[in-house]
Amino acid sequence: MIKKLLLPAFALVCTCFCGAAFAELKAGDKLQTLVVLHPDVSKRLLYSLNYQLSGGMIPVCSDVTITKVKKKQIKFEWSGLEYEMVWDGHTKKAGVSLMEVAEGFFGADCKKAEIAKMSEKDQEGIRKGLPLEGMTRKGILIAMGRPPHHANPNLDMPTYTYWLNRFKKKAIDFNDKGIVIDVRL
Repeated sequence: MIKKLLLPAFALVCTCFCGAAFAELKAGDKLQTLVVLHPDVSKRLLYSLNYQLSGGMIPVCSDVTITKVKKKQIKFEWSGLEYEMVWDGHTKKAGVSLMEVAEGFFGADCKKAEIAKMSEKDQEGIRKGLPLEGMTRKGILIAMGRPPHHANPNLDMPTYTYWLNRFKKKAIDFNDKGIVIDVRL
């Protein structure tokens, strides 16, 4: 009897919580960036780790078109250039699929009106794609994207760690109200 009840319950949970938003991601989809992306502009390469590379960024709410979808690679066009998003080993080992990462980067609506209501400090950091003291967690998540899953499994942690590149990290410390109090290299 219990087995008969568990299967439908499991199916219901999967239907409700395992969103199909990206199960059907396909070439030709027109989406917006939900966060500021920091690709390697010279190589037109975006890592699922979203290294905080200097030298260029794709602003939040930018229109993108998906051009190719594979299990370990997504290609998209922004501003007339094609970029390749690749699944890095750290994200893979953390058990996070490329599609899950893509769901945090791209979507149908970037919620521009919500961003416009954020504090001036948040908006400045989002415009620059940089962490600034005084920003909120939400502002940081938009300005920098989600911190890498393998080092930041819980977004309620007092410190987020981002990789600037393969060798250098940046730590962002929050107070108990979720406001940035320090940015450390």
